[in-house]
Amino acid sequence: MINNAHTPAGDLFFGVVSGLGDGLVVALLCSLLMLFRLRLGIVALIAYLLSGLITQVIKHMFDMPRPPALLEHVHVLGSTLTSHSFPSGHATSDGVMLLVAFLLWSVKSWRSWSVGGLFVLAAIGRVYGGVHFPTDVMTGLGIGVVTMWILWRWSGSWPVERWLQSQWAWKIPGLIVAVEAAVLGLGYHMQPSTAQPLAVALPVAALMVLMHVWKERLAHEQ
Repeated sequence: MINNAHTPAGDLFFGVVSGLGDGLVVALLCSLLMLFRLRLGIVALIAYLLSGLITQVIKHMFDMPRPPALLEHVHVLGSTLTSHSFPSGHATSDGVMLLVAFLLWSVKSWRSWSVGGLFVLAAIGRVYGGVHFPTDVMTGLGIGVVTMWILWRWSGSWPVERWLQSQWAWKIPGLIVAVEAAVLGLGYHMQPSTAQPLAVALPVAALMVLMHVWKERLAHEQ
């Protein structure tokens, strides 16, 4: 039902939005978050890496076929993939960012629901785009949310206040953002390929934010 509900507008929307679950995109967003909320950003980045590792292990354990390998007339956005369907790696990253949105603001904030809803739509886009089954996406979202929640609770004992006293608390994340933005903007191939506009827009936006933060921090230190 989700895959058959395709329209030109839907293809354009989900073709781009589903790219929010791309690994480098999520890593860049987590690194940007470290500039403003160090603890949350570090936890998000670790949760993204750990949940991704868990997902890859499960993928290779089961090696489940993707929709184009089992069904006819699948509407595919981007490249046609046939193996390692369960669980969805993109949806796993989306699950991490879904919880990050609610930890960044609050359950009552419209911003949490807006950003969280966007990442849920990004995960649904993997079904719409013909590369995953709903169970792949639901499992991926669950892995991402649970991993993020466990690490967030554990991070309560971290000496973040002491880290924030060091100038490297913002310079190291800034350097990471610059490197990730450069890699993303200089020929990185998005998955799906229909989300390639993100590889242009996000690096530019990230570098603008980074320059603003560096200008403020350097002025404060002087």
